[in-house]
Amino acid sequence: MQPGSLLGLVLSLTPVVLGLLVLKRSQFLVLCIESGSFNVIGFDARLSRRNPYSQLPNPQVDAYNILKHQTWHGAKEYFKGCYENHKDTGRFYGTTFVAKDLLAIVDALKEDGLLRFWGRSYSTILGQTFAAMFPERIGHLLLDSVVEPDGYYRGNWASATRDTESALFHFFEQCIDADVEVCPLANFTGTKTTAESLMSQLSDVLQKLKDDPIMVPKELQAPRVFWFSPGKWDLSLFIKSVIQANLYSPAKFLRLSSILGPVLVGNFSSLIGPEAIEIQAQAAKEAPEKQKEDGLPWNLGVDAFHAIACSDSKYRAEKPEDMYSLLQAQVAQGSFADSISGKFWPCAQWPFTAAETYGGSFDQINTKNPILLVNGKWDPVTPLSGAWDVSSRFGESRLLVHEGAGNGVSKCTNEVVQRYFEKDELPKLGMVCKADRNAFEQAVGDANAKVFRAMHGGE
Repeated sequence: MQPGSLLGLVLSLTPVVLGLLVLKRSQFLVLCIESGSFNVIGFDARLSRRNPYSQLPNPQVDAYNILKHQTWHGAKEYFKGCYENHKDTGRFYGTTFVAKDLLAIVDALKEDGLLRFWGRSYSTILGQTFAAMFPERIGHLLLDSVVEPDGYYRGNWASATRDTESALFHFFEQCIDADVEVCPLANFTGTKTTAESLMSQLSDVLQKLKDDPIMVPKELQAPRVFWFSPGKWDLSLFIKSVIQANLYSPAKFLRLSSILGPVLVGNFSSLIGPEAIEIQAQAAKEAPEKQKEDGLPWNLGVDAFHAIACSDSKYRAEKPEDMYSLLQAQVAQGSFADSISGKFWPCAQWPFTAAETYGGSFDQINTKNPILLVNGKWDPVTPLSGAWDVSSRFGESRLLVHEGAGNGVSKCTNEVVQRYFEKDELPKLGMVCKADRNAFEQAVGDANAKVFRAMHGGE
């Protein structure tokens, strides 16, 4: 840390997106550095780095059938190795322990004893847990892309995909508003192409795949979801998973547009054809060397999600039938529930329970200083309704709504965040920040900037 009286600001994202990595790439970090007010500390939850876990092999589809015949068995086999390798330490990866790690950092800084923290996605659970356990130790707490705590700790994640359809519709709207050269889908049916017509066409394609299923080749399965037994993997589910994964930020919109172009006309070769299989095989072959080139061979946290979230979860099941009602609750939230819920199902068989968990309430919590929440209007996995719910739990907290795509940011949002940390200012009640520009225009601009930096030796 730099000498002087600067305050420490802890930065933490998800268990698989390391704070140390984000220190190199965060736009928010630039604001903090330019302000001259903070020492920024990259913080990674337990098990985020390289560890033996990372080396383990291993209209909607009928979710229960997938659980019963594939995911249940796959998770069971996947967790056998986890238990044998970590039977002495697996109980200590829960969020309560990480919250205490945060407290240790605050105390070690020997400042004013208050936490200054920016957490995104899972790390909003960490921030909420810390605030509930140590409300008197909150200095500044920014919760960005907010996860609702009840669903997380219960292990049902029922509301996660509530806004995915809205996020996809917004993606199509942004495509229509952009230049056809940037997003060719805007001219899919000529000048009369609309977001509604694109949604309808995608629905028709998925329905045809449901009626006449096509299976994803085994070569494309195991490297992606190693807790899922390779075998019959429905292409419609695969497509929805790809869509959901690429709605997070404008940076992924160009790729998603190029994927959906062929899909909407029933051409799936770019996803599951021989060339796709070869690309996957080559990527797997080159992965170890690429990690060395990136200087981050420890950034493998592929199992961190399950180690942390499953340890925190109270939900356990003895057989697939025990999970039937849970699946119905998830599926009822929207048509994309099956695209991500399978990632949560293995927690029902997780062999460890956190040695210590926060057993208190997440209601009516009054922190020493108010919390700031930021959430997108069109977020594919942390719905805005959940952020409003969380804000209602913390006294005097304030939620800023960002009308950009996914987890993207804007100048307006950045300014609000900066004023919060530097001047203790909260945004006006009900404040909404518009996006700086069309998501596709932003994606092109960011891509061009990345190429420019690469050509001139920048990061």
